[in-house]
Amino acid sequence: MSSKTVDKALSILDAFTVETPTWGLRELSRQIDMNHTIVHRILTTFEDKGYLYCNPETKKYELGIKFIELNNVVEEHLNISSIIQPIMKEIALKTGESVVLTILDEEEGVFVKIVESEQKVRFAESVGKRSSLYIGASHKVILAYLPLEIQHNIVDEGVAHSAKHIKSKETFLGHLERVKEQGWCYSEGETFDDVAACSVPLFDNKHQILGSLSIAGPKYRLSQEQSEEKLPILQEHVKKLNAILGKVNFPSRRNFLTKKFI
Repeated sequence: MSSKTVDKALSILDAFTVETPTWGLRELSRQIDMNHTIVHRILTTFEDKGYLYCNPETKKYELGIKFIELNNVVEEHLNISSIIQPIMKEIALKTGESVVLTILDEEEGVFVKIVESEQKVRFAESVGKRSSLYIGASHKVILAYLPLEIQHNIVDEGVAHSAKHIKSKETFLGHLERVKEQGWCYSEGETFDDVAACSVPLFDNKHQILGSLSIAGPKYRLSQEQSEEKLPILQEHVKKLNAILGKVNFPSRRNFLTKKFI
């Protein structure tokens, strides 16, 4: 199998997201700008192997059970749940808010673990959701620790997409500098209108940015002042988490951190 064929196959899988979990053949072909005959051949191969499932009624494709198996392999290998969940659960109980573990993958943040609060009104989001690093505290606190050249590229992307919270590139870069200086980030209404979050960075054993740990909830219950009151709980537990994550080889794509930027 050629590298081009592999690239085409992976671009098809990448199209399946939380926002668009199902695709028809022709709409997927248009979305990724690929000949529908080639797309159909690849989809059929994935379906035969269990990576995709074609709904017989809608004729649309969705991710198959095989990915649940693979997810379990990753979780078992990293032992994520048994190691990290008790810490996140304790934070959720002490703060009364949901706790979110976000990991840096390429130039995006991915929610890999969420422990929901026991409140009736709470932050509830999907594990596996990806977002740009210029949106929300859990992502911006990661962005603040990336090389300046990467920061500029990502902020430029936000400006190009008219992100409402980026007043200007210079102002936003200044905000990231302050986030790095204070070691935490707060945001409200950026990811969802009524949701606020307070986030701290997570690092690997080389002290390179790995991701973030956040508390998130409705902004009427998590104002900036309320977040600052709960911040010590988050900071206390993140030390334990950093100690654990520093010993784990997390399979996220962060090779760009080792590059030399001029």
